[in-house]
Amino acid sequence: MYNTNIKAILFDMDGVVIDSEKLYSSSEKKLLAKYGVKFDSNDWNYIKGCTESQFYDLVYKKFNIPISRGQLVKEGRTYLMDVFTEKLNYMNGFSALYSKINKKYKLALVTSTGSILVNHIDSLLDIKSKFDVIITSEDTQEHKPHKAPYSKAIEMLGVKKEECIVVEDSLQGIKSGKNAGAIVVALEGSIEKKYLKGANYIISHLPHIENIL
Repeated sequence: MYNTNIKAILFDMDGVVIDSEKLYSSSEKKLLAKYGVKFDSNDWNYIKGCTESQFYDLVYKKFNIPISRGQLVKEGRTYLMDVFTEKLNYMNGFSALYSKINKKYKLALVTSTGSILVNHIDSLLDIKSKFDVIITSEDTQEHKPHKAPYSKAIEMLGVKKEECIVVEDSLQGIKSGKNAGAIVVALEGSIEKKYLKGANYIISHLPHIENIL
């Protein structure tokens, strides 16, 4: 039975809709290793869910890299687009879940990723066609963990915050969904489960969302 109080489901993209987190990690590690840089495990937990700008802010704050930020960003995008073209797929369980919910709920994609990469992903997976609203990092001045990305999506969907479920996999994203006043479901896999405890629910597989609806 479906919960009639829920009218919209808002999805983070990376690690929730698309199986991209390991691809980000591999390309970012490759990029940084080229310049002798290595993040520790705690850094990676806070990087997940960040915008591209936030990622490079952290890189240049912690390390002295001998090239310009613009050049590093350009190299990073090239690495990422190449590996996405070769290996990107939807998350296990997303297609099955989508087939059950797309007629029953309004759907939004709320990502910290920029429009250039989102457009590249769309060229590979036709992702935009699956959502009523898409929010990228360029659509709000404030980013996750601020409420702005999810609050804007909720407003554009024309629903109340208490009628929304947010599906996230990162510390930053969970905080953003909670700050926006939505019910937050955390998907295990991208970071350790102990970091997901701020969510209302924790699931290990996307179709398990149906047990909450």
